[in-house]
Amino acid sequence: MSPTLRRAAAAFALFAGALGCTTTVVEPSAQSRDPAERWEEQMAQATRSHRQGRIESAGEWYESALATSQAFAPGDPRTLQTLSQRAELRLSQGLYEAAERDYQAIIAAERSNSPTDSDRLANALNNLAVFYLDLGRIPEAETLLAEAVDLRVAVYGSDHPYVAALLQNLGDAERREGNYPVAEDLLIRSLTIYSRAGRDYWRNASVAQNNLALLQAETGRVQDAERNHLLAIRLSIRVVGERNTDIGVFTRDLATLYTDQGRFGEAENLYRESLSILREGLGESSHQLSKTYRAYSEMLSAAGRSDEAAEYRRRADESGF
Repeated sequence: MSPTLRRAAAAFALFAGALGCTTTVVEPSAQSRDPAERWEEQMAQATRSHRQGRIESAGEWYESALATSQAFAPGDPRTLQTLSQRAELRLSQGLYEAAERDYQAIIAAERSNSPTDSDRLANALNNLAVFYLDLGRIPEAETLLAEAVDLRVAVYGSDHPYVAALLQNLGDAERREGNYPVAEDLLIRSLTIYSRAGRDYWRNASVAQNNLALLQAETGRVQDAERNHLLAIRLSIRVVGERNTDIGVFTRDLATLYTDQGRFGEAENLYRESLSILREGLGESSHQLSKTYRAYSEMLSAAGRSDEAAEYRRRADESGF
């Protein structure tokens, strides 16, 4: 029973009592209730527990929601949503193989849907590709992203922001492979599309801007890289605020640039800010926090502070990345 219906039932019971009659409100058993209603409540509980950091509780609610979703048709979007959110939870626990199985199950289900929803399949391919990018499995990510781009172009055309999001990720993959001219072209294309799409896509644009800065740093264009990192930070603050996790990533990347230039004081301030934001927003087991621990340890080592460097290297190793 929804909260609104519970309140209505309670109000009716009080009204009936005032008239001198009696009534009994009976909560139907969980198993006899409509599966769609049960699923919605279970997912709400899972999401709430996940956000509050109650990981074990969130996992139990996701399992319950998956069990309930067996009443739905094969490939139902609600089942796939549950798998996707459970995969995110598993990532936060460091259960990478289990998370990968969830992502692959979603893709298999989307491929088998008849007729196939091309946009949903593209989204599923992108989610697994981002997972592979985080783990450094770049060729696998590139294959998935190339297919996803083709699917979305067929649906939306080549200049849609949904296509730009995939071009941005594919550009990041190509950068990590060292294919700099291809990567730069993809990132600039995505930025051009976002610039025409308006404020709703400024956050996406800030990520693409930061990725372009990373490419410029790797190709020796230090001043361009610094300018674009700062642009990405300013744009992200305008859209989401100063304590969002994108800022945590962008400040770390700028700190790495400063480390390479020997600007250790500026770098350390940025690393500490990044660690604070990422720890607060993502928790201790996140890939991004681990990556920042490792980058900070490298800066401390370069600055001759080996004991401190070892401590942050240990923290990075403990997370499994």
